[in-house]
Amino acid sequence: MPTGPWFTIGEQTYHGMELDAVSGFQSFEQVRPGSSEGWKARNATFSRATPHFSSPFTGSEILRVDSPDEVAYCRCRLRTDLLAQRPERGIYVEVEVAANADNLSLAVVDFEGGGRSSVTFSPETGAVLRERKVRESPRAIEGTYIHLLPPAAQGRRFEGTMGLFLRGGHLAFFRRWRSGTVTGEGQPPAMGAWETTGFCTDLKWAQGPRLSLCLAFRDSGPYRVRISKVGSEPPLVPPPSADAYQESKWSLLYGDDDHPLAI
Repeated sequence: MPTGPWFTIGEQTYHGMELDAVSGFQSFEQVRPGSSEGWKARNATFSRATPHFSSPFTGSEILRVDSPDEVAYCRCRLRTDLLAQRPERGIYVEVEVAANADNLSLAVVDFEGGGRSSVTFSPETGAVLRERKVRESPRAIEGTYIHLLPPAAQGRRFEGTMGLFLRGGHLAFFRRWRSGTVTGEGQPPAMGAWETTGFCTDLKWAQGPRLSLCLAFRDSGPYRVRISKVGSEPPLVPPPSADAYQESKWSLLYGDDDHPLAI
């Protein structure tokens, strides 16, 4: 029965999330037929599995990418219909980048529902990109982008922490640069202050109620990337972005097999 402290803790943390499981997608509140799993065990399952990547990547950390333009999907999916029932609730996913061979971005896509659209955050450039695939072969993509955070210095690759927050049908992104300050031996690296794009887009672009989170790597090489947090609370409350909700502030772009998108 959906009662008791373990249900309350899990529902507050994982409401609106699904796990990519062997038997299909599973929400925290969904009881599997014939299952005797209690709410404490369900909490343990979600706590262990939500910070993991889906196949072909395994575990919660990626140390190497073998092919350019590789995409790593998170096992945690977002259910917009469930979140709509509790508009005050949100989902926050955080990714730590300790080593970066080239360039990576954090994205949310609607491919599970048969869609062709995505919203991507580039922590290096501070840009948010809305894309829609208009043709599969030859590949053609059109979209719009807006710079909401300052770009990095020329040649600097992002190392630090980035995150995504979904609440009330709106998305916000976060980043926190590793400062480069040397700390004591055995101590974690110093981090800068959190920055946020603010809520910058709604979900009108999405098809279906299930959204997938993923990391997009531009080039192959050694990385050290892990999902460091999955929960309901972001590091700070994002305000709505005044510029992002004015369509005139977004710039148009187009990409195909000969001209890949690069923001």
